[in-house]
Amino acid sequence: MNEIPYQLMRSDIYGALRREILSCAIPPGAEIRDADIADRFSVSRSPVRDALLRLEAEGLVVISPRKGYRASPISIADARDLFEFRAVLEPACAASVATEASEESLRALDRFRSMNGIAAAEAGTAPSFVDYNREFHLAIARLCTNQRIRVATIDLIEQFDRLVTVSISSNEAGGQRDALIAEHCDIIDALQARDGKRAGRILARHAGRARKRVLSALSRSPIVP
Repeated sequence: MNEIPYQLMRSDIYGALRREILSCAIPPGAEIRDADIADRFSVSRSPVRDALLRLEAEGLVVISPRKGYRASPISIADARDLFEFRAVLEPACAASVATEASEESLRALDRFRSMNGIAAAEAGTAPSFVDYNREFHLAIARLCTNQRIRVATIDLIEQFDRLVTVSISSNEAGGQRDALIAEHCDIIDALQARDGKRAGRILARHAGRARKRVLSALSRSPIVP
């Protein structure tokens, strides 16, 4: 009788913690006290620990003997690994989308030609650039018909939230945002023209510029070891 509520409880805790880690609401390297989380959700520590173990398996939480739980720090080496992986996945994803997505789905990407085209995270508030950037790349990934590429790309994009948050907050980003949105428009143009190779080249160039920006920001960030 208690199995379903327990599973739902664990999933809710996992989802909440995952969102907070990815958005840097729980900063990289910050301690996560299972007792505090249990109090917050009015549960025992058992479902909290299950959720933290799941997050550890995703590389978002570090568990140390006698030191407890911490949000994984953002290392420059890990950022490089993520960018290398993304450089492989996103062009493959774009090639699939350009070939197989419906005309209606491709036209729907026009909403990303400006930040105002996406729904705000909270009613009545403007979307942040992190929200906009994530939703743009996720929208393309979700159109990919190769399930394995789609699932892997979606997971990778979600993990980039922390990198984007750190890089944007560490720079005067107004001009950078305009340039990034312009690149997004170029990607949309290529996909709508069914030119997967061109879309892949733009995505690769887009990722390369993001890599330089993020690594530069990480090298100056006090939250990166």
